[in-house]
Amino acid sequence: MNVVLKDDVAIGVESLATKYPIVDWKTYILNENMMYYQIIKADGSSKNYKIFSEMLEDFDRQDVMDLHKLVQERYETTSPEGYDLLLWEDLKTLFEPNEEDKIWKNQHDYNLISWRLFDSCGVHVLLMNTGVAIHMMIEKKYPLTQEMISRMLNRRLEVDHESEMAF
Repeated sequence: MNVVLKDDVAIGVESLATKYPIVDWKTYILNENMMYYQIIKADGSSKNYKIFSEMLEDFDRQDVMDLHKLVQERYETTSPEGYDLLLWEDLKTLFEPNEEDKIWKNQHDYNLISWRLFDSCGVHVLLMNTGVAIHMMIEKKYPLTQEMISRMLNRRLEVDHESEMAF
């Protein structure tokens, strides 16, 4: 029997908490009314999502930033089309709010259904009766009208659990 000092042993252990960055995404269209985004991580794992808001349930802040960077890089020289356009617009609204965009100009036409906070990534989601979802980072300023802010406060914020961010 030999005594081996711990410092001399190299063990290839990977923590269960290891976080892999998002390295790609793909859009799959199943038929006219069904599609999904496949989000691919550096370890080769992937997960499928129907809409951006579903991603926010699993994402942290870095995941959101990684996806935004990937989408920006892919569409530096070309324009997104189809469902990729939806993802691109959601991320553009989130990271680059512009009061000239129609989503902000048409606020008076929206009836707010819910106001939710995804605490893990720090993103608010306003869901409207038209199906429009407005995604907003907690620390950014967005061109919300006084009327929309009143609707948000009357609706009250929905959170999955108590958090300082929500308060």
